[in-house]
Amino acid sequence: MIDYLEEYPLKEPLIFDSHAHYDDKKFEEIRDSLLENLPQHGVCGIINCGCDTESSKKALAFAEKYPYIYAAVGVHPENIGGGTVLEIEGLAKHKKCVAIGEIGLDYYWVSDNKEEQKALFEEQLLLANRLRLPVIVHDLSLIHI
Repeated sequence: MIDYLEEYPLKEPLIFDSHAHYDDKKFEEIRDSLLENLPQHGVCGIINCGCDTESSKKALAFAEKYPYIYAAVGVHPENIGGGTVLEIEGLAKHKKCVAIGEIGLDYYWVSDNKEEQKALFEEQLLLANRLRLPVIVHDLSLIHI
């Protein structure tokens, strides 16, 4: 066993969660306590991903409140209609926005709007390129593109 794992809480922050959704309603009752205490348990960073304009704003609010949290902003393929690329662009200019996401294609849960998904994905990729930001990609069931 690695020596530092025998010590708890961890002396050094070791965990960077690169894809979280702490705005999910499942966290409603414990969110504040959880987010306040994660650094004491080895979490040094989190990227909370947006799925639409509303959740992207929440991700930015968490990033403003907690120094170790960063935000990704975007419109997930299941949330088409939940925001525009122009809105996402405005949010992406926030100093703690580190990526465009969660964006991509999902033909498993939503397959009746493939062209719309592709167009939105492409728009957000172009936005990320313009802003020189990385992307967080959702890519479920793309075998049949």
